[in-house]
Amino acid sequence: MRSDLRDLFRQTHTAHAGLLIQRGLTKWEDGDKPTKKALVQKISHVQADDLYLLAFKRWLAHSYETSENTHFASISAKVDGRLMTGLPLGGTLETGVTTHHTYGMPMIAGSSVKGAVRSYAEFLFAKRKDGEIEYSIIKDAKGNEIKTYQFDNDKQAILDVLFGSDDDENPNAGYLIWHDAWWIPPVTSDAKLSMGEQNKPFAEEVVTVHHQAYYSGKLDDALDIENPIPNQQLAVQGGFYFVIEGVYAWVQYAKKLLEQTLQQQGVGAKSGAGYGYFVIDEKLTEQHRDTIQKSKDDLLDAELTDEERTINDFVKHLNGLTIAWKGKPNQSCGFNEFYEKIIQWEDKAMLKKAYEILTEQGEIWQGKALSKSKAWKPKLQSLREKFE
Repeated sequence: MRSDLRDLFRQTHTAHAGLLIQRGLTKWEDGDKPTKKALVQKISHVQADDLYLLAFKRWLAHSYETSENTHFASISAKVDGRLMTGLPLGGTLETGVTTHHTYGMPMIAGSSVKGAVRSYAEFLFAKRKDGEIEYSIIKDAKGNEIKTYQFDNDKQAILDVLFGSDDDENPNAGYLIWHDAWWIPPVTSDAKLSMGEQNKPFAEEVVTVHHQAYYSGKLDDALDIENPIPNQQLAVQGGFYFVIEGVYAWVQYAKKLLEQTLQQQGVGAKSGAGYGYFVIDEKLTEQHRDTIQKSKDDLLDAELTDEERTINDFVKHLNGLTIAWKGKPNQSCGFNEFYEKIIQWEDKAMLKKAYEILTEQGEIWQGKALSKSKAWKPKLQSLREKFE
C-alpha cells in the first residue's frame, strides 16, 4: 500500500472487501503471518450496507421467477458450511474470494456456476456400459493422454444448448445466460438490513497443508516427519441467489440441474473436502420479495380511483379471513359494509364491477348464490337497477 494512503486506511469504518483482499496489507514481509491474520480478521467483520441491499432488491425485482416473468429461473440457497471461490484472486493474501466489483460483497461468477453445472451434467450424460463410464482417450499438445467423456448425439445436443460448444467449425456460448450469483443480505421482520452476525458474509478459515515438501517436488515421498503448516484463508458463509435466463422450458431444465449440482457436487474450490455445498431455501429471499411486492402494490394503489380501491380492499379483506367464516356473509365478513358503500356510487361501470364482485364472492363464502337469500335479493335488485 502506498504510504500516503495508510493513514486514510486506518480511519475507515466501512470497507470494500475486494479492495481489502487486493490492497489491504499496508506492509508485507514473507512469513509475516500475524499481519495476514489481522487483515483476514478485518475482512471477516465487513458487513453488507444499505446500498448493497438496494442493489440486491433491484436485481431480485427484475429477475425473480414469476408467472409473468417466465424467461428467468431463480434459486435461493444457503451454503452448508463454508464456500471457497476465487482463491487465485488473493493478491498478497495468497488466496482470495470473488467479490462484486462495485459493492465488495461475495459473489459466484456466472461462468463458475455454468462450469459447475456443465461438469455435473456431463457426468450424468456420459456413455456407460454395465454402469461404468466409457471414456475416449485424446492427447494434448504435449502428447499427454487425457480421458474425456463420450456422449450420444441427443445428449450432446442438450449440452450444446445449455452450455455452448467449442466445436472449431461452429463454436457458440449456448442459448442460456448464467448470471452471477449474488450474496443474499439478511433483513429483519420490518425489511431493514440486519446488523447481526448473519450479516457477515466473510469468515476466517484455516486450511492446514500437509506434506508441503512432497507436493512442491522437494521430496519423492510424503513423509510423516514433515510438520503440517496451517494457512489462514477467507471463506464465505450465508445464502446466494442464482439466476438463469433464457427460453422457459430450457431455463426450467437448467434449474433442475443447478439444484442437483448445488446439493450433490458443490460449487467452488475444495468441494472434495466438504466446501461449497448448498441447501435450497427459498425463504432466504421471501422477506425481500414481500417488500418488493408491497412496493409494487402501493404504486398501483396510488393510481386507483376511490371506487377501485374500495373493491380491492374488500377482496383483500376476504382473502385474509379464515375458512371458519365461510357460510356467514352477513356476519363480520364485510359484505354489508361493502354494499352500503357501493350503493351510493353513480358510476355505472364501477357499480356493475362491484355487483359482479359481490355476487361472485357471496357465492364462494355462502356456498350458494346471494340472490337466493331473502335478505340479499332486494339489495341486489336495487344495485342492479342503478347500472342497467
